[in-house]
Amino acid sequence: MSTAAGAPGEAARDSLGRAAGARVTGAGSPPSSGGAPGVVVGLLGPTAVGKTAVAVAVARSLGIRVISFDSMQVYQGFPVLTNQPTAAEAQGVDHVLVGFLDPLSVCSAAGYAALARRLIAEDVARTGAALLAGGTGLYLRAALAPLSVAPGDPEVRSRLEQRAAAEGVGALHDELARLDPAAAEAVDPRNGRRVIRALEAVLVGGKEWSGRGDLWNPRYDRPTVVVGLTLDRSRLYARIDCRAGCMVREGAVEEVLRFREEHGLEATAPGGPGIRSAIGYDEICRYLGGEISLQEGAAEMAAATRRYARRQLTWLRKVRDAVIIDVQDRDPEDIAREILDLGAAAC
Repeated sequence: MSTAAGAPGEAARDSLGRAAGARVTGAGSPPSSGGAPGVVVGLLGPTAVGKTAVAVAVARSLGIRVISFDSMQVYQGFPVLTNQPTAAEAQGVDHVLVGFLDPLSVCSAAGYAALARRLIAEDVARTGAALLAGGTGLYLRAALAPLSVAPGDPEVRSRLEQRAAAEGVGALHDELARLDPAAAEAVDPRNGRRVIRALEAVLVGGKEWSGRGDLWNPRYDRPTVVVGLTLDRSRLYARIDCRAGCMVREGAVEEVLRFREEHGLEATAPGGPGIRSAIGYDEICRYLGGEISLQEGAAEMAAATRRYARRQLTWLRKVRDAVIIDVQDRDPEDIAREILDLGAAAC
């Protein structure tokens, strides 16, 4: 990011590095036991709010990469369906934890956190700062501070899985909504694995999953700033609608078709773990099966994404001390300068 000498963004960038005890030790080096612990910036927001452009501006200014925390962008072979940053959007900034996992495998918050924490330590050791950006709040939370494992019971989980197969995931989500409305709001009703896991935690733990104290009151590993990007709902929804139309026209259908041809219809049935829980996957499968038109599929994808965006905003409102920035009519570079100032103050 280019700023005039003495401009707020440049001053923040310089003081951010000094206060964090930044030192160049080589990419991949472990954090030194001496010096300051470094600062971590988490950039959270709903789908289509413009996180990538802001994250790139911050990363370019600090000379660091972007560590993604998106539960669907981890899967390889679906850059369009999961809206992975394009080369043009990335502008030469490296984005990691994107497109590396087999699409049939399961990625948990704990598994993601184990990878992200190592990358955070590497970046802090090398530059004095680390940047995470994405839309899966639980992944960000797990990466920033230790997160206790929700209570569980294999027998309860097995019964819930059997019910999901017989009654549908929607029935379990309805039960979750009765027992823990906040959890139901935060969990995608089409993501069977997460619905089952949340309901299991509620039934076994005997209390609301969403009321876990450690979930919303973390003790961060390092000085941390969580920034939430927001936008007027009508404008956000217009962006989502436009994005859904572009996805079905620009390769998402071909990605799903290729995946199903490679692995077979049974192994790739919608609603299962991995990429099969992604928004748009079910709609595209129904289009490929002749159940709906492509236009109808795009409209349903947009509606599902709008519902997901509302859940993302609900999560954001619950994050303690998150700094909310309205991106409306603001340039990404301008927002990046504000974030750099916040990071410098947190050191």
